[in-house]
Amino acid sequence: MFYKNFRNATYAPAQYLRDTSIDELKAAIEKVGKYVKIDKIYLETYRNVWVEREKMEAVKKLFADAGFQISGGITTVEKGRLMGSMCYTNPETRKKLGDIAAYTAELFDEIMIDDFYFTNCRCEACIEAKGDREWAEFRLALMKDVSENIVMKRAKEANPNAHVIIKFPNWYESFPSSGYNLEHEPDIFDSIYTGTETRDPNYTHQNLQRYLSYFLPRYFERIKPGLNGGGWFDLFECDLDDYIQQAYLTLFAKCRENMLFCFPLMVRFPSVYMAAAGAVYDDADPIIGQLGEPVGVACYRPFHAQGERHLYDYLGMLGIPLDPYPSYPAEAQTVILTESAAWDGEIVSKIKKSLINGSRVFITSGLYSKLSDKGIRGILPLEVTDKCITSDTFSVSGFGKNFEGSAKTANPITMPRIAYSTNDFWVCSAALTPHASHPVLLCGSYGKGWLYVLNIPNIQADLYNLPAEALSQLRGEMNLPVTLECGSRVGLFLYDNDTFILQSFKDFPEKVRFRIGREDVSIVPLTGVQAEKTRSAQGESVFEAYLLPGWYAAFKIQPRT
Repeated sequence: MFYKNFRNATYAPAQYLRDTSIDELKAAIEKVGKYVKIDKIYLETYRNVWVEREKMEAVKKLFADAGFQISGGITTVEKGRLMGSMCYTNPETRKKLGDIAAYTAELFDEIMIDDFYFTNCRCEACIEAKGDREWAEFRLALMKDVSENIVMKRAKEANPNAHVIIKFPNWYESFPSSGYNLEHEPDIFDSIYTGTETRDPNYTHQNLQRYLSYFLPRYFERIKPGLNGGGWFDLFECDLDDYIQQAYLTLFAKCRENMLFCFPLMVRFPSVYMAAAGAVYDDADPIIGQLGEPVGVACYRPFHAQGERHLYDYLGMLGIPLDPYPSYPAEAQTVILTESAAWDGEIVSKIKKSLINGSRVFITSGLYSKLSDKGIRGILPLEVTDKCITSDTFSVSGFGKNFEGSAKTANPITMPRIAYSTNDFWVCSAALTPHASHPVLLCGSYGKGWLYVLNIPNIQADLYNLPAEALSQLRGEMNLPVTLECGSRVGLFLYDNDTFILQSFKDFPEKVRFRIGREDVSIVPLTGVQAEKTRSAQGESVFEAYLLPGWYAAFKIQPRT
């Protein structure tokens, strides 16, 4: 490998390989190689069109002679259909899919299935097969059947050594409705892969927040430990900063392989993109080698869950380092749960057990509302009303203290009005309106632990408008080894060997203050960005670092000698 701490890969679609001559491919390899080092390429056999065996054998030899590791790829699409989605109740389509899998396995020992492996078909045959089931239930079962009895069966028959990878896309909140089965497909396939592309997070219809590029591979790593092969991002709908930040966050997640999709785009796009990718990898490789395993606040998203879509990605953009689980993290000392956790029918009893054992459990207003008639009021009773308040003024408080001043936001924020019993809860931060205050974060004790309720704005992105004081109060209640004391859109990535990363998602330079929960420590910079100590008090040390837009800084905490 060119890099010590990850493998760099790319992917060549079938039509490009079919229509490009060997001499043109050779020139393309030389062009891309001037800017970025690539260890591996996935050569696609099918994507609407087939690459014939003779041409594929010549392509394999060309890339192997150029020093690439070689694997195969499949994209399961057909022309003339919405998003190219195949109809998996159609006998002819099922046979064709099996033939594609077998043909590809004859050519390659490792095969990746690209992320069009889903169904949105509502033809008459699918409607009949669905019966009285919900579309998600029907499609999850259908794709499980196709995966076991067509793709894997035919691939293994053609090549018993075939290692088949399913690449899951970035749009994880919509998986059940299209048949992506996170509960069963990771067990059916030999390994999995992660779509980490967020592209431009502001103006694309998916509205994917940048933190997804880190969050999703960490979630998938817990689903199939050791066998989440890598992270895949692309050049679509990207400016240069978008592209580079996707690369950084995929690396911060400690992905074993980083996929630059795709080889023909790398040839055709302005060379500055490839030069930037090469610089990112050369710069980051030694840094990644000094980081431990990612850690953070445990969060829980059950299989097939929905509710407060992508809220975890928004919370990560607030500087809350998240450690996602597909099963409830019963041993965690701090847990944060969104409405998606209501998918677990036993979630209230699990929350109770965590609290009894002394944990801090943070739940959103959406989750509390969802559980209001399912036992959560037996822990702490309040009401998330159907009325809303709008405010541009916020205040925070410590235990036993009244509100300590106020801070203004650039834009008003609208959120649900929460009714609670005075002195049964403590309001940690509040939104202020004329002659009234309204909880943003409040908490109460239960057993040895504390339950916190975080009021989520009607528009989730308005979380970014909360003032630094309110966000710092929220982070400070989570008992993190490093806590940011700044506004939103700064990422914090923690690792288990006292290293951490700060990543700016801002459009302007800013000094970022952070607090270490230990006194008499020093900060060793792992990148060129220095940290200046501003104060030291009992049990804590506070530093500041100057971050440019889109830049990151990595540090190691050391005892002061």
